[in-house]
This record gives sequence, structure tokens and C-alpha cells, in this order.
Amino acid sequence: MGIDRVRWGIVATGNISTQFTHDLGLLPDDAVVTAVASRSQDSAQKFAAEFGIPHAYDDYRRLIDSGEVDVIYIGTPHPQHYAVARTALQAGVAVLCEKPVTLTAQQARDLIAVAAENNTLFAEAMWMRTNPVIQALFEDLGSGSIGEPQQVVADFAFKLQKQSHKPSLPVRLLDPALGGGSLMDGGIYPATFAYMALGRPAEVRAVGSLNEDGVDLNVAMAWRYESGAVAALTCGLRSQNPWVASISGPDGNLQLPHRFHHPEYYVRTTASGAERIAVPTHGRGYHYEAAEVMRALRQGLLEVPALPHAGTLEILELLDETRSQIGVRYPGDDDDLSG
Repeated sequence: MGIDRVRWGIVATGNISTQFTHDLGLLPDDAVVTAVASRSQDSAQKFAAEFGIPHAYDDYRRLIDSGEVDVIYIGTPHPQHYAVARTALQAGVAVLCEKPVTLTAQQARDLIAVAAENNTLFAEAMWMRTNPVIQALFEDLGSGSIGEPQQVVADFAFKLQKQSHKPSLPVRLLDPALGGGSLMDGGIYPATFAYMALGRPAEVRAVGSLNEDGVDLNVAMAWRYESGAVAALTCGLRSQNPWVASISGPDGNLQLPHRFHHPEYYVRTTASGAERIAVPTHGRGYHYEAAEVMRALRQGLLEVPALPHAGTLEILELLDETRSQIGVRYPGDDDDLSG
């Protein structure tokens, strides 16, 4: 596909879209943001003025139908992802959708099918997968430096409190209608990390503490593998956890420090001692996934190799099972998408 410039459209103007758009500016001039859509024209125009974007819309369908974009980035609240992504894919506009790409595996399966039917690229914006440190760690693991992995431990919990720079965050995370709870915002990171290290488990066990609205405030997941390996994963909104992760094998372990989902280094510990391995990174980290999307677009692919459909779908299936075990329900759980 001969694309000289990749024209990006941004759907939603909140914090995550702001960070993503900032990082797009770190890419070469062949990445350009040409349009933005928000629920209000005023918000769209302010965002457009901040980033020098020529087209601003008060409706995502107008952006998709504008002919001004090759790919959209979706940064809306979780329950809106599915409808926006489906509309874009049906119109032949490529999609990079913020994680979780949908609230259920069934919805994700449908989007993957719609992308194939319309010969259009579709990817979940799981930025952790494209982080250079994460990629270096998994190359290290693949080299056999610690032997066959036997245990994965990862956590992503924080004490939810009102933050002046993100005033809407507590409201969204405690609203079941907005896909609130710790699992989809935080737990998806430990789940993805364990999946990348060990693959899909043979057995999932989960426990959780819910509030009176059925929102998960504390979750612990245990994964068992036929090989004998296990993973212990936690997420929550009631404690300030270290946000660390590790993979251990018979010959040592690989550790990621605080904020393991976008680290600056990792530590390899073997019989030879502990070695801190730094990998050059820059920006907030979102431009790495954008660059992978652009590369896939130019190659005419429907799937970004670093953001595989199978991984997106299987992790959502694991999260579906976790929610079932702890009693969390989301909009879309009972939807019939067969037609």
C-alpha cells in the first residue's frame, strides 16, 4: 500500500488522547493528525487548536465519513469502543483502539471479523507490547537466559482518590455503565504480561471484592499451566501497590520495576549476579504502537504483528472468565452479535 503520509483521526479529547497525540508529534513528518472528534464542538476545537489539527467535529461519524483520515485512534470510555470501531471498520478506516478494545471477548471477535470482511486494519492499543524495554525483556526470556519460565508475578493496584488533573477518573472507575472497576483498567496489564510470558493457561481461578454497585475493587487471579507453571496476578483500587512484575525460571529471574507496563529498564538475576539492563526510550511511549500501526498499514496488513488479534481476543476471554467467577457484569455481556 503506497501511503506517503498516514493521516490520523483522534476520537475523544480526554487525557489518554492528549498523551497519544503528543507522542504522534515524535514521529517523522509522515504521521499527521488531520481530524479530531469530541462530544462537543467546543472541546474538539480546543483540542484542534492545541495540536494544530485542521478539522474538528462534534460527532465521530462525521470524522469517519470526512475522507480526511486513514486511521483513527479511539480514546473514548470503554463501552463506546465497540460502536466507534465497528463504524470505522465498515467504512474502511483503519482502527487503533485503546485497551480494553471492548468490554467482552464476543465484541472483540465481531470486530476482528468485520475488519476482515472490509479488508481493514484493526488493532488494540496495548502500548505495553510495543515498549522497547518490554520487547528486550521477552527477547532475553526467549534466549533461555533463565531457563523455562515457571512463575510470573505481576500487580497493578492503586488507591483510588480524586486527582485534580484527572477529575473524571474516579467517577469512571466506579461506574459500572462505563466499564468501571480495577480489572479492565489495571488487571489487563498483569494479564497481558503473564500471557506474553506463558501463553494461555489451562485453568483460571479468581477472587474479588466488589462494592455495592458490583464494581470490582480488589481482584486476585491465579493461572495454572499444563507445564506446571503458574502466574499470580492482582489488581485493585484500594491499595498503593508497587506495580512490579517478574518472570522466574530455574536459572534466574527477570524483573520489571515500578510502573512495569512502561519501564526504563529491567533486571536480570542469575547465578552470575544481578544486572540492570537499560534500553533507550523517549516520549510517553504511545508513539511506539503508532509506528507499528503505520508500518502495518504500509504493508497492507489487516493485523499489526506486535498487537496480534489472537492475543487481544484470548486475554479478553480470560478476563471474561475472571469476571464470571467474581460476579462482575458489563454492558454487552448478553448481546447477540451473530446477526
